Amino acid sequence: MLSELLYQLFHYQIFKSVFFRAGLTYLTAFFLVNTLMPKMIRSFRRKGITSDFAPYQESTGPYKGATPIMGGIILIPSILVAFLAWGWLNRYTTSLMILTLAFTLIGGADDWAKVMHKRRVLRGEEEQKSYADKADGLSGGMRLGLEFLVTLLVIGYLTYENGGLEAHLHIPGFPMKNLMPELPLWLFLPFVCMVIVGGANAVNLTDGLDSLATVPIVTTAIFVGSAAYIAGDQFWSDRLKLLFISEDLKELSVFSIGLIAACFAFLKFNSPPASIYMGDVGSLGLGAAICSMFVLVGTELYLPIVGGTFLLAAISVIIQRMWFQLALKRRGREYAEKNRFFYRAPYHHHAQEVLTFRESERQVRSIWHMWALRLGWGHVPDEDKYLNREQVNNKVIWNNHLRSVFLLVIALMIYFKVR
Repeated sequence: MLSELLYQLFHYQIFKSVFFRAGLTYLTAFFLVNTLMPKMIRSFRRKGITSDFAPYQESTGPYKGATPIMGGIILIPSILVAFLAWGWLNRYTTSLMILTLAFTLIGGADDWAKVMHKRRVLRGEEEQKSYADKADGLSGGMRLGLEFLVTLLVIGYLTYENGGLEAHLHIPGFPMKNLMPELPLWLFLPFVCMVIVGGANAVNLTDGLDSLATVPIVTTAIFVGSAAYIAGDQFWSDRLKLLFISEDLKELSVFSIGLIAACFAFLKFNSPPASIYMGDVGSLGLGAAICSMFVLVGTELYLPIVGGTFLLAAISVIIQRMWFQLALKRRGREYAEKNRFFYRAPYHHHAQEVLTFRESERQVRSIWHMWALRLGWGHVPDEDKYLNREQVNNKVIWNNHLRSVFLLVIALMIYFKVR
């Protein structure tokens, strides 16, 4: 809005330039996160805003209490303020910001419920579950219900009232002129809602270690920001033989640059060892923003490719639960508890367990790890190098980051050339 005002006052074309405004959006978001995050970390440490059951410890030296959560309280507003200053509002960006803010509020309510549950446990009003090291938040059903409702309302309005979405699917690897099926609206709307809600919660599941979700969010934002610019530019769409949708979509690339800037700034505080976690307020908000952009640009089917890290986390949880229920039904609880598909889920916790224990020390057997060893995919023994939990976590985190960059390159190759 500020850029529009400046253009109206001075009529300089630079205030209409997507690249110039994207640069200012980056600088603004980066500055806001770097300025506000340290103050919030100090405040949250004093107030014990965490879901970990480790109690706060007074100390004159290094902080020894539990790591605070809810870093998204700074991340999301910084992105929105930066975009409102330098981006231009239209039907796509307005819908995107509504979805991002709604998921942020739902995640914030979930995080606050965890904080209050932890406080009740520490006061002795409730008992801590034996298997839980973190407090519980909102019920899964309530959270998913709210997410589906908001998504259906926003996407439904955008589709029916504004005609802003076309129900065509861009199949990766196939020319658009030969294969671009159109779904009926009664099927398209549930599909889109599943992409946004499922994708946002997959990002939430991935956010389990320091910076683990932040880098994949950046790589997916790079892809969808590039796709949004091409889909909003007639010249480049024709030249690259990609679908031109609307010039308004260019503004999504400005938003994605702000998102990337906020995540880069957040890495200063979230890289191992993390000073703060983004929490559900951040992971759900950022996840909804990313997935919504994929839907608005018409690249929904590319999300499982470039966002394969998120897909892996979600699929591993589903498989783990289905395997446990099947084993429980057919072989009994004792067998089900000692024979898991993964050592733990999501998958990054399985990778932790693989690096932490020798085979002779394990209390649980992993079906997947046994198959991996037989196929030659097992971890190369480096027990002397991984001496503590921090080293193990760093190995898992960097493997995850490198996988995210690899998937970004694959997705860009397919989108721009293999079709």
